[in-house]
Amino acid sequence: MGDKAINLNQQLNGIEELFVSGQIKKAQKDLRKLNSQFGKDKPIPSKFKHKFQRLNFTAKEYDDWAEFATSDKRTELITSVNTISKKNLEPRKLANEINALQKQWQNLDQHGKTASKEKWATFKEACEQAWLPCKDYFAELEGKKEENKNKKLELISQIENFPSGKTPENVTVIQIVKFLKSVHEKWKIFSPVPDKDFQDLNKKFRESREGINVLLTGVEDFNKSQKESLIEEVKNLSMEEIDETVEKIRELQDQWRTLGPAGKKLDPEINKIFDDECNKFLMVKDKELDESRGLMEQIIKALRDKKLPPSEAEEKFKELENLQGTQEEKKFRKAIKDFAMLQRNEKAQEKLKNYQELIEQLFDSGPEKITEELIPEFVNGKPGELMDVNEASIRFQMFAGLDPVGPKEMVSKIKFEELRNRFADKNIDQGEKLREHFTNLVYSKSPKNKEDTPDVKKAMLKALKKVENLLP
Repeated sequence: MGDKAINLNQQLNGIEELFVSGQIKKAQKDLRKLNSQFGKDKPIPSKFKHKFQRLNFTAKEYDDWAEFATSDKRTELITSVNTISKKNLEPRKLANEINALQKQWQNLDQHGKTASKEKWATFKEACEQAWLPCKDYFAELEGKKEENKNKKLELISQIENFPSGKTPENVTVIQIVKFLKSVHEKWKIFSPVPDKDFQDLNKKFRESREGINVLLTGVEDFNKSQKESLIEEVKNLSMEEIDETVEKIRELQDQWRTLGPAGKKLDPEINKIFDDECNKFLMVKDKELDESRGLMEQIIKALRDKKLPPSEAEEKFKELENLQGTQEEKKFRKAIKDFAMLQRNEKAQEKLKNYQELIEQLFDSGPEKITEELIPEFVNGKPGELMDVNEASIRFQMFAGLDPVGPKEMVSKIKFEELRNRFADKNIDQGEKLREHFTNLVYSKSPKNKEDTPDVKKAMLKALKKVENLLP
């Protein structure tokens, strides 16, 4: 057997092995290539004709099975494409579903017999029809991508031009940071862009910030030099005139707060140096203030303990000159105010106590045995007609705005009477009315039935509290 025959035999055996191993597509491809080498002018050697026929039959058989197996699936895919066009899906979702069906079709081509021209044409036309709603959307999207691209190019131009005319003396770190933050936010908004321009735009964006970075470094160096100058000013201050020094430090601290940062790494360090230098003086002043605060607390305590009258407390506080106009002065003024209020409350309580003793004696001992010292000074003369103490009490309770406690029949009668008088007397002097009620109480008669007396006494003490502000 010649070399050519041996080679041909090896190729045929190789194709046969591909069929056996399941590499059908590869086997069919190699067989078609081998068949193309023979024709009318070059017939297949007779000893290999049978093997050629057997392998070609096998290839056709696989084709027939593949067509049979995929035919229904391809018909199903065509139906699916025609169906999704009727779903009214939004363009992006519609495009995804069409792409998914096309991938399934390609998969059938890769693992089976290629579809007939007629079936492929049907599927292709169905896909094109289904794609029509996506066409305008993606065309608009491409237009939007171009628009975003141009906007990003404009931003890059703004970043490149930002340093123009700016110096460390006329621009701040905050202004630079705000500008960068603004352009970064816009950069994210202007998306998407054409895929082909994505990398180039990002590169230009990074490069465009070089000028700003140089400017930012210059501003931070300028801030550093200014901060160092302020530190030297603090170092040269005198400890002898501490009040003037502290005032100057406050001014320098205000200036310091207006200065921008000197860089992320350096700023904490230089800030600490400034604070430490200031604190050398402020601690001395704080020590003085602490001593004055201690004296002030002693003054306030003496005031609260009633060992010091307000006028003397005021004079002693004036001696503490370094507390004038401070929060400590506000604290002292509050203590003076609280003392005055306490005195007023004590006087009010003492006054109320006297009236309470009057009421208690009235109901415990009876009107006839009231001590003259308890009778209020404003009670002048006896009433023309003496009331029952219960009646006088009911009228007083109603004057105080309470639902009166007392004998039920008497309460109902007086309520009706007072209601009638209320409409008749529109302009009643409250002080005069109070005087009238106390006169009736002081010169009242003991009740025949004393069963209600404890409850009435309790109600009267409550009424007394209600008219406390009217008591002279």
